Amino acid sequence: MHSFKTTALAAAVLLALSGAAVQAQPTSGEIKALKGTVEELRKQLQELKRSQRTDADALEKARLDELRKQVDELKAQLKTKQDAQAAAAPAAAPTEGESQESIDARTAASKADIQGLRTDLENYKYDQSRLQERNIPSVTRNTKIGGAITVGVQSQNPAAAAGNATVTPGEPRKNGFSAVSAGLNFSGNLYRDYEEGKNLTYRIAFTTGTNLNTKNTYATEFGKNNADGSQFNLTDAYLRYSFQPVSGNAEDPLGTITFGQQAIPFGQDPQAIDPEVRPVINGAQFSSALGLSTRQTGLVVAGDYDPYVDYTNNYRAPLVSYALGIVNGSGPNKQDNNSLRDWVGRLVYTLPVDYSSWFRQLQIGTSYYRGYGFPAGTTLTDQSKSTFTRNGFDINWTHLPYSISYEWAYGKDELVNSPANRATHPDGFKRGVGQYINFGYTWGEQFLNSSKNQGKFNDFWPKSYQAFLRFDSWDPDRNVLVQNDHNYVTTLGLNVFFAETTKFQINYLHTRKQTGEPTSAAKPRSTNGVQAQVTATF
Repeated sequence: MHSFKTTALAAAVLLALSGAAVQAQPTSGEIKALKGTVEELRKQLQELKRSQRTDADALEKARLDELRKQVDELKAQLKTKQDAQAAAAPAAAPTEGESQESIDARTAASKADIQGLRTDLENYKYDQSRLQERNIPSVTRNTKIGGAITVGVQSQNPAAAAGNATVTPGEPRKNGFSAVSAGLNFSGNLYRDYEEGKNLTYRIAFTTGTNLNTKNTYATEFGKNNADGSQFNLTDAYLRYSFQPVSGNAEDPLGTITFGQQAIPFGQDPQAIDPEVRPVINGAQFSSALGLSTRQTGLVVAGDYDPYVDYTNNYRAPLVSYALGIVNGSGPNKQDNNSLRDWVGRLVYTLPVDYSSWFRQLQIGTSYYRGYGFPAGTTLTDQSKSTFTRNGFDINWTHLPYSISYEWAYGKDELVNSPANRATHPDGFKRGVGQYINFGYTWGEQFLNSSKNQGKFNDFWPKSYQAFLRFDSWDPDRNVLVQNDHNYVTTLGLNVFFAETTKFQINYLHTRKQTGEPTSAAKPRSTNGVQAQVTATF
């Protein structure tokens, strides 16, 4: 009797499950029916246990075990169907005012959705890889690319005479466009010391320039001839090591060792070689006359000591800045012409005052250069080397909106021992002195720290204006036997800074020459001129 009941119940349950399994999706009614069947089986099992005798037949026990196994299988199938029904159930209707983000967050993603997302990510990675390989240049280490383009126009009265360096022979020139100059530079980090901040960086820079000499023929002094009158020259090429940690803390002193071709650390104006950093279109006369506005190849150690820091105003002023270098002395892109090295040094003292003081940024500097070479007129049979020295002194005070700078330089050159030189220079030395003083006034917002820290939209940048007056003098030979050779230049200028990297300059120049010779078209006593140029950096 019990055996018949057990077999019939098990068959009924299996038949109900097999019928439900063929449906695509279980319904709530079917699940309830299954639950009822399971409960009925559980009750019958309990009745069988109560009515079972202690010494029941072994076959009856086996059938009871089989029935228990079937009940467990039914429970597992019931749970599986409930999970499938929950997954297939439609999302609950959004409540009033519920955002789309909330609806998306509680909507379950299917396996197909996840697989589609993976496919889209793989396609994006492939497209970006192709873009970098085809359109984006790459280097081994991080590199910054920069440069500058300078275009200008100039006018002079009286006109520059024929044969002048800027004039086609035979045709006086009163005005025209200036030769365009362009520069390109690369800089980056070769080794970043994350532990101590002693980094190794590099810089490589090129610039264009004319190779026309004073006779307007194509000169070979600075490089290969070019029928178009221009060259592409290497300017900066050096490695720089920070022996003082670059920690990012403004209170820490700085210290670097620079090896390669670079500007020499002498004065203020001689170091402002590039047009993007020069406040005046033409540099000081003594810079080029004494050979200071040129780059040299060598080793320079530079740094500072005991900086004063005002974090509120983003201001840092070291008490002492120093630079000491040893260079070839033969100029850029050349081998040295002698076995001795030139020495150069500079020391700058900044007055230690608070940011609110009127004497803020008052700096006093001194520079010295000693070199060796062969003076003009030396022959192959007379290879005695001569010495020359350069001494400099400068004062700079920048307290926006006011600025004043003064610089003085003195050069002493040993001459070839010849009768003509002994007649005019009995001690065998030629001495030249140059100096300038500059008064400036700046107004605008570009250089204010509050403006620098603002977000810039649509390439907007506040403008600033800088007006200045500059007096520059140069005496190439102070010997009393060589007189009337002074040259004076007065410059009135305006600089306009806009778009962050672009500068417009316009200068009015009055040049006066002190000469004892009769004036002529080729050598007028005084000239007036206007220069204007735009320098755009990137």
